[in-house]
Amino acid sequence: MERLMHKFLSFIKEFRFPKKYELKNALDSFSKKEFYIFTSILIVAFVSMFVILNKVNNKFLVAVPVSGGSINEGIIGMPTLVNPVLAISDADKDLTMLVYSGLMRRDASGYFIPDLAESYTVSSDGLSYTFVLKKKLTFQDGQKVTADDVIFTINKIKDPTIKSPKRASWDGVDVEKVDDNTVVFKLKQPYISFLDNTTVGILPSHIWKNVDDAQWNTSSFNIKAIGSGPYQINSVSKNADGIPLKYTLKRFSNFALGVPHIKNITITSYSNEKEVVNALLSGAIDQASGISPKNATSLKKENYTIQTASTPRIFGLFYNNNNNKIFADANIVKAFDYSLNKQAIVDQVLSGYGTIVENPIPETILKSDAQTNINEDEMITKANDLLEKSGWTLREDGFRSKGGSTTVTKTKKVGKKTVTEKVTVAGPITPLQFSITTGDTPELRMSTELIKTQLAKIGVKVNIEKVYEMGPLNQIIKNRDYEALFFGQIINHESDLYSFWHSSQKKAPGLNISMYSNAKVDKALEDAQKTMNKDDRDSKYKILIEEFSKDLPALLIYSPKYLYATGSKLNNLNINTLTNPADRFASIYKWYADTDHVWKIFTK
Repeated sequence: MERLMHKFLSFIKEFRFPKKYELKNALDSFSKKEFYIFTSILIVAFVSMFVILNKVNNKFLVAVPVSGGSINEGIIGMPTLVNPVLAISDADKDLTMLVYSGLMRRDASGYFIPDLAESYTVSSDGLSYTFVLKKKLTFQDGQKVTADDVIFTINKIKDPTIKSPKRASWDGVDVEKVDDNTVVFKLKQPYISFLDNTTVGILPSHIWKNVDDAQWNTSSFNIKAIGSGPYQINSVSKNADGIPLKYTLKRFSNFALGVPHIKNITITSYSNEKEVVNALLSGAIDQASGISPKNATSLKKENYTIQTASTPRIFGLFYNNNNNKIFADANIVKAFDYSLNKQAIVDQVLSGYGTIVENPIPETILKSDAQTNINEDEMITKANDLLEKSGWTLREDGFRSKGGSTTVTKTKKVGKKTVTEKVTVAGPITPLQFSITTGDTPELRMSTELIKTQLAKIGVKVNIEKVYEMGPLNQIIKNRDYEALFFGQIINHESDLYSFWHSSQKKAPGLNISMYSNAKVDKALEDAQKTMNKDDRDSKYKILIEEFSKDLPALLIYSPKYLYATGSKLNNLNINTLTNPADRFASIYKWYADTDHVWKIFTK
């Protein structure tokens, strides 16, 4: 071994690179064939080495966000009230989300995280919320954000002369200043959705306190808005009538959650979805929100990415057994539930961009365990068996009824004998049928037609009433003037569940449109309103789910997905759950349009 080592060291000492003339002499000594072989080997060696090194390099490389880049988004509608106190349209809310910050902010999964707030505490009785602001916060004009700005904003929301659409959610809430960085909200009763209130954008009081109440809706600061959010308005392009058509924004370097990656954002307004889709296809914009399932399918073929998010919208058939007694029969509503192929409706109405709904709790609040692998033939058989056992027989026309002519056995005395005879007795015929009332939209009309077709398979006759525009339909809903209503619920807050399903809400302005009444459900919803712990509230909601499944006061069918078309360059976009469309921008400060590749060790 020592001898081998000695030889190796001697070789190293004696090794030297050949000189130029030595290499030339060596190459000249090759025959033509040997030269070609040598050259080929050399090329293969170099190529192999390059490929190996490239693979090794790529194995250690990761994509990282690079500060810079821009995105162009198209929206439907013209933002004219970029003001958290006044914003009412989706277009207004989109810009407001970009320009303003609240004490709290929703993250990509719908959970609340501190924004302007450094921390917050809640009293054990749920009646007091204390927020401490972060240090060195400023508005986009450089002025400091203080507790006075928070108090000013909330008081303006509560001011009846301002007519803020958020006013109702702040009724019964008082706000007090502890010091320049601390505010306390005091509630008269626990409100489980109060944290959502605190996401409202905070206005700069040093600007708005000089605006007369009568001028709030027309102030120029509703266009050239100044907030403390991730982006600030750089310029606004208007049409001949002075209506804003395009907002150009730049990132705000003192944003509370860090400097956004994307440098510039352009928001362009369009009148309708058709214009938005055409702008996407022409390359005028990079992305657009609120795309319909039909257009999403087309855009996907053009290499656009369709981002999806769960929404708090639930569509279904809400029964009114005051106007049609068949809905009071548990076997009938169970047969309806068996026979309806919900996945087929999702596929045909929403092009698959939706989820099946089995209970009244949206996925934004509690994840569903809805089954999708259901054998349709088996379910139809179960539905038919249930109806047959309940006395609903098929007529020649294919629909079911109960009653009509029946044969009964009668006995009578003839002298001393008792004679038995069969007698046909005529009675009323009760058809198994009902009517559906709905709104005048393609999605609602198609859904009701599919419900009609599917229920006909088990002998149920469905009449689709005249579909209505929203104005007349709202009056019909208020009067509960329908047998069955195909409509959607929007559960923006957990507290909305009380309005939709508590028995005290059966009459307008309550939203219990199925007129559902169940003492266990009432108690669970009442307790949930006072339960601050999320896990404990979920246990109350499970009581609602269990009782709902027994009673079936409505045939809930689907929840549509929110659809967002984006180009391939947009990274770190995460919109799993959206309460409202503007929430897609809640984590925009984390998005990035440009990337670089570096070794993993340099990302730490």
